[in-house]
Amino acid sequence: MNHTSSPALANQYPIGLVFDVTFEEFSARLTTLPHSKMQFHIDNGVYAKTEVVKMAADCIRTGVFLVSWTESNGATVVHVEDFVENKIYSHATLPDGTFLRMHGAMNIVNQGNQQ
Repeated sequence: MNHTSSPALANQYPIGLVFDVTFEEFSARLTTLPHSKMQFHIDNGVYAKTEVVKMAADCIRTGVFLVSWTESNGATVVHVEDFVENKIYSHATLPDGTFLRMHGAMNIVNQGNQQ
Protein backbone atom coordinates (compact mmCIF):
# COMPACT_ATOMS: atom_id res chain seq x y z
CA MET A 1 0.00 0.00 0.00
CA ASN A 2 1.08 3.54 -0.52
CA HIS A 3 2.31 5.77 2.30
CA THR A 4 0.26 8.94 2.58
CA SER A 5 -0.14 11.63 5.17
CA SER A 6 -3.89 11.81 4.61
CA PRO A 7 -6.57 9.31 3.55
CA ALA A 8 -7.76 11.99 1.11
CA LEU A 9 -4.55 11.29 -0.87
CA ALA A 10 -4.74 7.50 -0.67
CA ASN A 11 -5.17 5.18 -3.65
CA GLN A 12 -5.30 2.08 -1.43
CA TYR A 13 -7.56 1.70 1.55
CA PRO A 14 -5.81 3.08 4.65
CA ILE A 15 -4.94 0.75 7.55
CA GLY A 16 -5.10 1.91 11.17
CA LEU A 17 -7.50 4.75 10.45
CA VAL A 18 -10.08 5.62 13.13
CA PHE A 19 -13.02 7.76 12.07
CA ASP A 20 -16.43 8.70 13.36
CA VAL A 21 -19.49 8.79 11.14
CA THR A 22 -22.70 10.59 11.96
CA PHE A 23 -25.91 9.49 10.32
CA GLU A 24 -29.40 10.72 11.19
CA GLU A 25 -30.19 7.22 12.53
CA PHE A 26 -27.03 6.70 14.64
CA SER A 27 -23.32 7.46 15.00
CA ALA A 28 -20.50 4.94 14.72
CA ARG A 29 -16.75 4.70 15.13
CA LEU A 30 -14.93 2.74 12.42
CA THR A 31 -11.38 1.42 12.72
CA THR A 32 -9.61 -0.01 9.69
CA LEU A 33 -7.53 -3.08 10.53
CA PRO A 34 -4.93 -5.20 8.70
CA HIS A 35 -5.97 -8.21 6.63
CA SER A 36 -9.06 -6.54 5.13
CA LYS A 37 -10.86 -6.19 8.45
CA MET A 38 -12.76 -3.34 10.04
CA GLN A 39 -14.18 -2.80 13.49
CA PHE A 40 -17.33 -0.77 13.89
CA HIS A 41 -18.77 0.43 17.17
CA ILE A 42 -22.28 1.85 17.51
CA ASP A 43 -22.64 3.23 21.03
CA ASN A 44 -26.37 3.31 21.60
CA GLY A 45 -29.82 2.90 20.12
CA VAL A 46 -31.48 0.04 18.31
CA TYR A 47 -28.35 -0.64 16.20
CA ALA A 48 -25.88 -0.58 19.14
CA LYS A 49 -23.09 -3.17 18.88
CA THR A 50 -19.40 -3.67 18.24
CA GLU A 51 -18.09 -6.12 15.68
CA VAL A 52 -14.99 -6.88 13.62
CA VAL A 53 -15.91 -7.78 10.05
CA LYS A 54 -14.07 -9.00 6.98
CA MET A 55 -14.51 -6.28 4.37
CA ALA A 56 -13.61 -5.50 0.78
CA ALA A 57 -12.50 -2.05 -0.37
CA ASP A 58 -12.09 -0.71 -3.89
CA CYS A 59 -10.61 2.65 -4.81
CA ILE A 60 -13.05 4.65 -6.93
CA ARG A 61 -10.58 7.53 -7.22
CA THR A 62 -7.95 9.04 -4.95
CA GLY A 63 -9.44 9.38 -1.47
CA VAL A 64 -12.78 7.74 -2.35
CA PHE A 65 -13.48 4.07 -1.60
CA LEU A 66 -16.30 1.60 -2.07
CA VAL A 67 -16.34 -0.60 1.05
CA SER A 68 -18.59 -3.59 1.79
CA TRP A 69 -19.07 -6.30 4.39
CA THR A 70 -21.48 -8.82 5.86
CA GLU A 71 -22.14 -8.77 9.60
CA SER A 72 -22.49 -11.85 11.81
CA ASN A 73 -26.28 -11.38 11.94
CA GLY A 74 -26.48 -11.42 8.12
CA ALA A 75 -26.81 -7.67 7.58
CA THR A 76 -24.98 -6.43 4.48
CA VAL A 77 -23.42 -2.97 4.31
CA VAL A 78 -22.02 -0.97 1.39
CA HIS A 79 -20.31 2.40 1.92
CA VAL A 80 -18.90 5.05 -0.32
CA GLU A 81 -16.30 6.64 1.94
CA ASP A 82 -15.21 10.01 0.58
CA PHE A 83 -12.18 11.17 2.55
CA VAL A 84 -11.76 14.18 0.24
CA GLU A 85 -15.15 15.66 1.18
CA ASN A 86 -15.39 13.89 4.59
CA LYS A 87 -18.73 12.35 3.62
CA ILE A 88 -20.04 8.83 3.82
CA TYR A 89 -22.89 7.18 1.97
CA SER A 90 -24.14 3.91 3.44
CA HIS A 91 -26.66 1.37 2.19
CA ALA A 92 -27.49 -1.58 4.43
CA THR A 93 -29.86 -4.51 4.24
CA LEU A 94 -30.82 -5.72 7.72
CA PRO A 95 -31.60 -9.37 8.56
CA ASP A 96 -35.36 -8.62 8.53
CA GLY A 97 -35.10 -7.21 4.99
CA THR A 98 -35.22 -3.53 6.00
CA PHE A 99 -33.14 -1.46 3.60
CA LEU A 100 -31.40 1.62 5.03
CA ARG A 101 -30.06 4.46 2.88
CA MET A 102 -27.98 6.84 4.96
CA HIS A 103 -25.45 9.60 4.44
CA GLY A 104 -23.52 11.73 6.83
CA ALA A 105 -20.31 13.38 7.88
CA MET A 106 -16.99 11.68 8.66
CA ASN A 107 -14.52 12.94 11.23
CA ILE A 108 -11.05 11.42 11.32
CA VAL A 109 -10.02 10.70 14.92
CA ASN A 110 -6.64 9.09 14.23
CA GLN A 111 -4.86 8.62 10.92
CA GLY A 112 -3.02 5.65 12.38
CA ASN A 113 -0.53 3.70 10.31
CA GLN A 114 -1.37 4.78 6.75
CA GLN A 115 0.08 1.97 4.64
